[in-house]
Amino acid sequence: MSSKFPVVTVSPARRFWSLFTVAFGTVVFFVIVGFASKVLRALVEGHVAGGLRTRATLTLSGSAAGECLVLVLLVLFLHFRSRSLRELGLWQPSPLRGWIVAGIFTALYVLMTLAALRGRAALNELSSFHLCNSLVAGLSAGFVEEIFFRGWVMGELKWSGLGPAVQVIASGILFGVAHVGWGLLTTNINWAVAFGSITATAVLGILYAIAYLVSRRSLMPVVVGHMTADILLEPWLVLAALSAARASHL
Repeated sequence: MSSKFPVVTVSPARRFWSLFTVAFGTVVFFVIVGFASKVLRALVEGHVAGGLRTRATLTLSGSAAGECLVLVLLVLFLHFRSRSLRELGLWQPSPLRGWIVAGIFTALYVLMTLAALRGRAALNELSSFHLCNSLVAGLSAGFVEEIFFRGWVMGELKWSGLGPAVQVIASGILFGVAHVGWGLLTTNINWAVAFGSITATAVLGILYAIAYLVSRRSLMPVVVGHMTADILLEPWLVLAALSAARASHL
């Protein structure tokens, strides 16, 4: 597959605006997803029975709605530039090695996270709470976040003339920073949870960025890997973050 963003000599102004666009886009992602989650909780929590499970459901549902809005805005932005999601790697075929690398990284992340959650979550539970939230998280986050942080962010950085190493590191770090909200799930900030969520998601983002390059910039292996991870790990990750935040304020 030919490269969609050929490396060329770029002017400082073009690089600046490309980096600014990536930084601003990440802030927009964080604000929209966080705001949508908080608005849904504010509208619904007072009218339904409370509890951590209700809050986890509202958090994931609001985040999913926010990510859908981010995807719509991204499509409009790309259309303005006469580009499409397919140019970022969506629906593009990947060589077998891309699927293998993404699968290995996903398996390692899932196994390590399940080990950390053991004893803190009902991992064997089969309920509507579990199934609905895992599907909502997997289908929204796994799809939108890979398009945004791997396809768009790394594509913009390559277009600005930056090399693969910078693309991988920046994609991972921005992916981690965008998930700082896990530590902000209550009024008082839980910095330990926030730092932990940033670190874990940044590492995962770097791994998926590597897999994206190995896949010749096809998004399909990382989208499927991310979806699988979220389906297996949610809503327990959000529930664990909420529990840790509540315990630290008791």
